[in-house]
Amino acid sequence: MCVKKRNKFYGGDLMDAIRVRQIKACEMLKKAGFDKAIIGDPMAMNYLTGINIIPYERYYSLVLDANTQEAVMINPSVDTGCMKGTMPEYTYTDEEGPAATIKKVVGNCKKLAVEKKYFSMLIGEIFYSIGCEVEDIGDCIARLRMYKDDSELEFMQMAAKIVDEALEYVKGQIKPGMTEKELNMMLFSFMSKYPGFITDEQIVYVLAADNSANPHGVTGDYAFKEGDIVLMDFCAYYKHYWSDITRCFFVGKIGNPKLAEIYDIVLKANLVAIAKVKPGVKACEIDKAARDVITEAGYGELFLHRTGHGLGLSVHEEPYITAVNELVLEEGMTFTIEPGIYIEGVGGVRIEDDILVTKDGCRTLTSYSKKLEDQIVPVKE
Repeated sequence: MCVKKRNKFYGGDLMDAIRVRQIKACEMLKKAGFDKAIIGDPMAMNYLTGINIIPYERYYSLVLDANTQEAVMINPSVDTGCMKGTMPEYTYTDEEGPAATIKKVVGNCKKLAVEKKYFSMLIGEIFYSIGCEVEDIGDCIARLRMYKDDSELEFMQMAAKIVDEALEYVKGQIKPGMTEKELNMMLFSFMSKYPGFITDEQIVYVLAADNSANPHGVTGDYAFKEGDIVLMDFCAYYKHYWSDITRCFFVGKIGNPKLAEIYDIVLKANLVAIAKVKPGVKACEIDKAARDVITEAGYGELFLHRTGHGLGLSVHEEPYITAVNELVLEEGMTFTIEPGIYIEGVGGVRIEDDILVTKDGCRTLTSYSKKLEDQIVPVKE
């Protein structure tokens, strides 16, 4: 089964952007000495075609010719036409299998690049039987995807707008007695009303009271009480691009002064790290900026995770904002900044924003307020 979903901008600017991506990928391959490449990562195929493909058990691949800069698709005959005329398709039947089609498309090739981790051993044997040198391309396409073009940024900005507006909506609905599950479904239901919002995947965490001390806790049946902290970490999936935000609301009041203390520390860490972002800075320096704030406040051991992760076609992708990532940031990269402190028996605070590296610094795509006073939800009598 091939799931085919096309953006409304297919044609015009988006098609031009996709063609630029294909050319860049071919230039990268040629520079590395490859004649052709077989791409099997569904996210990479989406990036280079504009069409979302979910392979399931059948074989799909995008084949790039580094010399002619042409792109062709290999797909099962049941999905003939899935490229909608944007590029040639070579199909095979279930009875035939893909071997002969793969060999036909690859043809005379001295050095072939493949994404080994996305293909089975059986398919790998087909690659090696072609008679050319086969080499793993690794994460080369993933590295290209770090640099967002204008069409991608438009979709990501809209995804950020959706999560911002979802927070504004649920702030007026939260009350004592509401459960984590109820708020989870309210967030998802609100976001799903937006045209272009994709419901294939749901990433919504609602963690209240003590449960918020678990960074990746499980949303459950806990009913909110006045004074509880409610941590919401959730995403909007818009035209196959993700946003990711975390905010912490308080039901009626801040029930534990310790939560107010760590909120202020986490907020400072978030702001200091964002202020550090600009081209030429290393990813590890952003992590250090956030981590130093929390460590100096005495909570370093309770900052349990990296400071951020890349964002785009995948909700987690390069660049990762970690203490050991020496990657130098460049214009067009997008990632989250999400420091946190988690105290067992008290609760946890995490504040997450989506960041775009610009020519001179950065821009925050998410915009919902982070001021402590704005996180307190009035309780109606």
